[in-house]
Amino acid sequence: MPALLLTPTAALKARLNKLLQTSAVEMALMGLILLSVVLIFLEIAASPTRPGYQRLLHLQGALTAIFWLELAVRGWAANNRWRFLRLYWVDILAVLPFPLQFPILRLLRLLRLLRATALLNRNLARVSPTLALGLGSQIGVLSTIGVIVLMGALGLYLLESSSNPAADTLTKTFWWSLFTLVASEPIGAEPETLLGRLLILTLMLGGLTLFAVVTGLVSAIMVQRLRFAMEFRTMELDELAGHTVICGWNRNGAHVVEEMLFDPDMRHSAIVVVAEFTETPEQELQHLNLSKLYFHSADYTRMDVLRTVGIVHASRAILLADTSRSRSDQDIDARTVLAALTIEKLNPAIYTCAQLLDRINDIELKAAGVDDVIVADEITSHIIATSARAQGSVDVLAELLTVQVGNQIYKVPVPPSWVDLPFWQAVDRMKQRQDALPIAVEVSQPKRHTLVNPPANYRLAAKDQLVVIARKMPAVLED
Repeated sequence: MPALLLTPTAALKARLNKLLQTSAVEMALMGLILLSVVLIFLEIAASPTRPGYQRLLHLQGALTAIFWLELAVRGWAANNRWRFLRLYWVDILAVLPFPLQFPILRLLRLLRLLRATALLNRNLARVSPTLALGLGSQIGVLSTIGVIVLMGALGLYLLESSSNPAADTLTKTFWWSLFTLVASEPIGAEPETLLGRLLILTLMLGGLTLFAVVTGLVSAIMVQRLRFAMEFRTMELDELAGHTVICGWNRNGAHVVEEMLFDPDMRHSAIVVVAEFTETPEQELQHLNLSKLYFHSADYTRMDVLRTVGIVHASRAILLADTSRSRSDQDIDARTVLAALTIEKLNPAIYTCAQLLDRINDIELKAAGVDDVIVADEITSHIIATSARAQGSVDVLAELLTVQVGNQIYKVPVPPSWVDLPFWQAVDRMKQRQDALPIAVEVSQPKRHTLVNPPANYRLAAKDQLVVIARKMPAVLED
């Protein structure tokens, strides 16, 4: 089914969401957050009359403007504004322009360290999912403790330094804050001001929960080592766009996911697998980078479940013959047809590929608008028969059907200057210019169908697409 064009606004939002989630932007944002924290220390420690103090304020103001711009763009491009506010209200609070007369409120900027921690865990997951799974929780806890200690140290300095000799330097208040948090009682000195006492009380309450947090962390690590989970990622399903949804699971599912993750054109797109899992199959895929792979245990034939996994914003849907539960072949195909009907209703522009156990259900899927239907047993039988008839052909098919080695099959649009060009000339040009071999033409009108090895004098049309064999995705050159 031809894809519907996005409106310019929707396309811009999709590009912005993709840009904000790139490693380069996230790492730059982390650096700016750390610089902002350093500036807070310098701003509090420096005297307002000291040379360069105004430069500190101007630089901090510039960073605040950048953070506001980032949050404004993220909020405008968000699919769900309420969810954006729920996730980023702490960040919004941290960048509010509090007046200089209330320096204690400016300590809220330290809360941005929590955001930097979340970004660090996400990028660590992209490099090594196993390492992120083992360190993500520890980094989060240490970051939270660090924010509490730093806010306590700076707060005590602002509140107590003028009247308490034990708090006249940031070094003293840092150790005072740290020891109070660890011991859960005032260690180092007694606060002189009411706000100082309240701040010490807050540190003590934080210390009371420290032991429980550490105990829970150790327990969570043990559970995570038994079950390879994805909790370190902060992105939720309704934040995805342009992703692939796989409905159902069987023994072929791991190979499907592996091929998609190895494809250079698809490895950066998220994959959501939804099925009625009793146990999600991360162990089968632990040799892969799973930072873009999500598992959702639910009944994919339900409309609310498909909405939850973002089917409305997905670009592809793959329906596998689901064997995650014990069902008859007829029931499995019936669920595939029902899910296909629901998916096409929710997102008519999506590309859908369905696996059937019985060809008899092909009519219902075609009527539903499913683009491609695969009956696995039939294809296996054809490959076996072809191997017997043309010995050695299996090696050719095996190479073409995987992206991991050698040549693959690609589909490229016909350039405007190639319209009405004979097929044999297109073959000659593609082979000479791109070292790619056209083997078929996909015709879109009046009905989409594929001509394999068309006649040499077949004239290419404007909306045709060439199916080619190449080592990488070819770029068709214009004349």
